[in-house]
Amino acid sequence: MTTKTSHVAQSQSPQAETTEPSTMATLVQSYGLQLVDRSGKDFDVQQLTASDVIALYFSAHWCPPCRGFTPLLKKFHDTLQSLGDQSLRIIFVSSDNSEKEMWQYMYESHGDWLALKYDCKELKDRLSRQFQVSGIPALIILDSLGRQAVKDARSEVMAAASASSTQILATLSGWKAAAGVAAQVDTSSQIPSGTSVRVRGLQGSPENNGLEGVVQSFDSSKRRYVVQIGERPLSLKAANLLQLLSLQVCRGEGEEPSEWVQAQVADFDDATGQYLCRLSKEADEVLPRDLRQPSQARLGVGAIVAVQGLQAGEWNEKNGKVTEFDEERQRYQVQVESGKALKIKPENIRLFPLA
Repeated sequence: MTTKTSHVAQSQSPQAETTEPSTMATLVQSYGLQLVDRSGKDFDVQQLTASDVIALYFSAHWCPPCRGFTPLLKKFHDTLQSLGDQSLRIIFVSSDNSEKEMWQYMYESHGDWLALKYDCKELKDRLSRQFQVSGIPALIILDSLGRQAVKDARSEVMAAASASSTQILATLSGWKAAAGVAAQVDTSSQIPSGTSVRVRGLQGSPENNGLEGVVQSFDSSKRRYVVQIGERPLSLKAANLLQLLSLQVCRGEGEEPSEWVQAQVADFDDATGQYLCRLSKEADEVLPRDLRQPSQARLGVGAIVAVQGLQAGEWNEKNGKVTEFDEERQRYQVQVESGKALKIKPENIRLFPLA
């Protein structure tokens, strides 16, 4: 059975001994890493940014502990991706017996990761010596000087992946601090680009109310979203956008969970506070559902909501992102800022209007 070292390597990349790389791209270049993406294409290291966390993953398909750990690492990375944090860059350093086995392992078990080219044997051996990798799997988080920043990243992934998305976010936040990477702009409360929306409540140009569009970007200086409506881009506040999201609805009152079906928000009824949901875009039937009643409808991961009515008033009228629904406690987990999540009753969030 393979083991891994718990020692923190003290060596640095040759270039890092005299000058700190300005970006993680410079750091990767200093090692001479030749990288490919999961599709097999060469990866341009200039795509790496100063806010990226670089993780070297020493592993192989033939290794039983690796086959046990890789799904946890994939869950860890996939959860971050689903929450909008793209900063963790995993670089697979293969110990497989052949290049064919390496690619099979990547296709079958890996996420959207990078890999060191299989024929870079000398570089792989040098990295193993530098970071004292005596066994696999081993996960090495690099700091901006090319040193190991986290003593036991593997154990931290195992603990976080078995816990919650909040713990995963907190773990990555700790890695960022240890690695000294630049802070990212917090996008946890922003409607993601590509989200379909309906315009509502405009006073100055009411002719646009009811129109559908797609979010293109967010202008943080103006606190406005750029929404493409047909051929026209409009600059709109979050409060004027109803997200046309997928959600789960129950087709009748008091039915079993097996009766839950997928639907999409179509509109909002101001008089009743209910959301009008369609089972498909072509469906004529509209189901009015109250999101305050989890027995009627439930939002999915990624929905941006406004917090309301909490005794802890500091979070009221702030937007956040739904990261999960606790079935047992009937609570939404809402990420209100990087590394901070709240467990909230359905009546304490709203999809429209946003703050």
